[in-house]
Amino acid sequence: MSGRGRGASLTCLAPPPGSMWVETTLHEAAGAAGAIERPGELWAGRFLTGLGSALDAAVMRVVQMVAEHALIPGSRDLHALRDSAKSALSPELQSEPRRFFGFLDDPSHALQVKRRVRRRMPGGIVMACRIQSDYRPYHPEIPPSKGPILLEHWVHDTRRPRGTVLALHGFGMGQPRIDAAVLFASHWFRRGLDVALLTMPHHGARSPAGVQIPGGPFALPHVARLGEAMRETIFEIRRLTHWLRQESDRPVGVIGISLGGYLAALSAALCEDLDFVVPIAPPVCIGDLAWRVLTRTRHYRQGRATALSEEELRNAFRVHSPLAHPLRVAKERVLIVAGRGDRIVPPEHPRALWRHWGEPDIHWFSGGHLTPFGRGRIAGAILRHLESIDIA
Repeated sequence: MSGRGRGASLTCLAPPPGSMWVETTLHEAAGAAGAIERPGELWAGRFLTGLGSALDAAVMRVVQMVAEHALIPGSRDLHALRDSAKSALSPELQSEPRRFFGFLDDPSHALQVKRRVRRRMPGGIVMACRIQSDYRPYHPEIPPSKGPILLEHWVHDTRRPRGTVLALHGFGMGQPRIDAAVLFASHWFRRGLDVALLTMPHHGARSPAGVQIPGGPFALPHVARLGEAMRETIFEIRRLTHWLRQESDRPVGVIGISLGGYLAALSAALCEDLDFVVPIAPPVCIGDLAWRVLTRTRHYRQGRATALSEEELRNAFRVHSPLAHPLRVAKERVLIVAGRGDRIVPPEHPRALWRHWGEPDIHWFSGGHLTPFGRGRIAGAILRHLESIDIA
């Protein structure tokens, strides 16, 4: 499990005045490590978990160097970054974070979808879909991602599907062929489920020309831009799940990994009509992850000023944290999947989600964030969950 900066608290989110529910904290989750039943690993599993953890730690050292040279703002930018957090730190959004997603209360309407056959596959076809978006930013001065919504839709043409999986990739991804492999798309398709692979905003073919970091707004320290990226993705998830349900008249759910797991968990707290939700290796507090990186940089060790304090950073990203919203999907319809040796999204994150959601089913795999060993067992656990709710 990843360590913390010296003297840092693990508390993720302090309940604001007037909060309607008690929010889970990472501090509580870290203290409840023994409360979650995790089957013991054999020596081979322990070796793989150690190997995966070591690889994650090496990657985090690279992330630290990238943050040092490309992401940490200079002294002249500190004021602008503090300004970017003002809206998220307002009493209105701190007390009622769902207001940030005001479009959830708008009626849905028909989507304009352009489709073309990308390729055929046994039992179906793969469609490339371009969908016109009418997303309006919360902050009008921040433009949405470029172009239409992009979706690769695997559709059965020999039988009626049992349902549809909306699959959400991780940060820096967005290439459908790679996303399909990482998100077990062929497993779901063979079991009779259609699959819809969303290229999330600012990723893949939706990245601006010349961008250095795919998915950049999801990693930048600018609070408002990152919040807009999260908000736009939730807007697309809501619109797409409604459209997919109309297309097939069958159940629709979400499976996401890493950043996609965060957004899958958030969608379970905002969209009550989802039929199943499976977040894989999900972070739950972006402020915590950012602070972990910051406290390992030379910038921080030298005592230089930061745009936001630890508490402000956590609260600034609170508006879209899954821990700031109650679960709206039935508990038996969610499954959390997490890595024993994850050093990028430390285990206290999925633990905190598990506690916040009332202790639903959780599956722990051997390995780390980048090396989920035993992928067949992971897919099997998800399929058993879907079978238990009569989806697969």
